[in-house]
Amino acid sequence: MISLFFCLFSCKEIPKSTSLDDIFRKAEALVHGNSINPSDYLMGAPVKILLVDSTLITLDYASESFFHVFNIDKNEYLGNFGSKGLGPNEFLQPFSLTYFSPLNFLSYDLFDKSLKKINVEALKKGEIIYEKTLSFNSISNIAVLPTKDKNYLCFGMYESNMFKIKDSLGNDIGSFMDFPLEEKMNRKDIDNRNLAMAYQGTLAMNPSKDKFVYASSDGTILGIYSIFNNSITQDFLLIYDYPQFTIDNSDGGTSSPMTKDAISGFLDMYVTDKYIYALYSGKNIVELRDQTSESEDIYVFDWNGRCIKHYNLDIPIKNIAVLPNNKKIYAIANNPEPTLVEFKVNL
Repeated sequence: MISLFFCLFSCKEIPKSTSLDDIFRKAEALVHGNSINPSDYLMGAPVKILLVDSTLITLDYASESFFHVFNIDKNEYLGNFGSKGLGPNEFLQPFSLTYFSPLNFLSYDLFDKSLKKINVEALKKGEIIYEKTLSFNSISNIAVLPTKDKNYLCFGMYESNMFKIKDSLGNDIGSFMDFPLEEKMNRKDIDNRNLAMAYQGTLAMNPSKDKFVYASSDGTILGIYSIFNNSITQDFLLIYDYPQFTIDNSDGGTSSPMTKDAISGFLDMYVTDKYIYALYSGKNIVELRDQTSESEDIYVFDWNGRCIKHYNLDIPIKNIAVLPNNKKIYAIANNPEPTLVEFKVNL
């Protein structure tokens, strides 16, 4: 356990018994429901979900096609679309779902090294129509998000720093921020690409595209950042557990395997204009075994880092999406098969 930048803007040493529960004063139990009949669809292994107006999209790695599409206004399953392959309007390894506009969303195709803008109206009609908005010459990027000034925020395995800003042609504008390290670790002794492996996590951009949040997959680190004049500033940083990892760069590879003491951190994240919703585990990865990707706890922050509410769910979930009015949370739960569930909230 280490220092925590508190949500109420104080900073102090915290006792070992302290957890995220202790800094969230408001807690509420939520019970799930199903508006869409689970027998109407079959999902394999959904890894992300996204809301674009009345359309909910899931990214699935174990299905005939990558994308499942739902109409949440009519409570209908529209089908699964997006073939795997090298042909026109096909995908190799879509790695993300990112809101772009009421008409389009973005997906970063890791193996194709490109960011693809996908038309939602065509998708609802059973067609995949996309355009490549950005291409790269390497697979060093893990996340690519659009910014307000039509550039791109990137996170990945870089020789230095955590984040890059790139222009519309993929050229570097600048590199920003260092990975936060425990005092016992010397940054000069560790390849930054090993840190990037150890500090993998989720990034989400606010709808105005001028603020974003990073949350670590291992350990408990959550940072809020602003983008202005092609520069990144840190507005808030919560650190409770650092990733516990070793380094293995044998045979020319780059690897940072977690140790048996590692903590499973933030599993997924979704943002609205007002709030940041973080699905959090906080459990030891050895004890969890096959359940490291599920949790019953959602912690809600505002964009200043203040703790708003802790939601305790009646079933463990894997992925989350939230209506822009903050009135409903959608999620994927193994119930027992991957199922779209929802929770009514009132923030």
